[in-house]
Amino acid sequence: MSRAYRLSPAGRRDNLVLIAVAMMLWLFAIWSLANTLQVRLHPAGIWADVQRLFAQPPAIEQAVPALILLVVIVATPLVIWNVIAEWDATFVPTTDGLCYTTMGIRLCCQWNDIVNIQPTPVSAEEDVVLWLRYDPASTITHPLRRWLHRQYHGPNRLVIGVGIERRAELVALIEQALAATRSSFATTAA
Repeated sequence: MSRAYRLSPAGRRDNLVLIAVAMMLWLFAIWSLANTLQVRLHPAGIWADVQRLFAQPPAIEQAVPALILLVVIVATPLVIWNVIAEWDATFVPTTDGLCYTTMGIRLCCQWNDIVNIQPTPVSAEEDVVLWLRYDPASTITHPLRRWLHRQYHGPNRLVIGVGIERRAELVALIEQALAATRSSFATTAA
């Protein structure tokens, strides 16, 4: 039961394209923001242009596009992090539970800590969400990694992406382990 499940080659290609497109979008947003606010990106002139912006704020026709571009500039690295985290994700079912590893983060949850699997029935076109009794991100000591993990998965959840190779096999193993855990729990409770 200790087989590792990772992103498929097709999923890796898709993620590589997503990373490239996101990086181009990010660079375009930086360039567009500089043009919108008439700021030079050269290190020698940027400080004077930023001081000019604070002395004379931009007009509304500059401010609105600038704010939208600023949101794109801030959000794009988060998207890139999520895509890289999915690229590096490894799921390993063990006899005790499911271990998830990505980007230096290792989370192991016991079978009895998995409350539910959604969607039911599992669709090949949707991410599989494992709902947990606790927030696995609370075990991550580094605050930025903890925040980024929660931003990608959400609280009390672990997401198994569509591109994971042999995902149906992994989900079937998880469902079997959950059924066995619940039946043994019901037997010991009775």
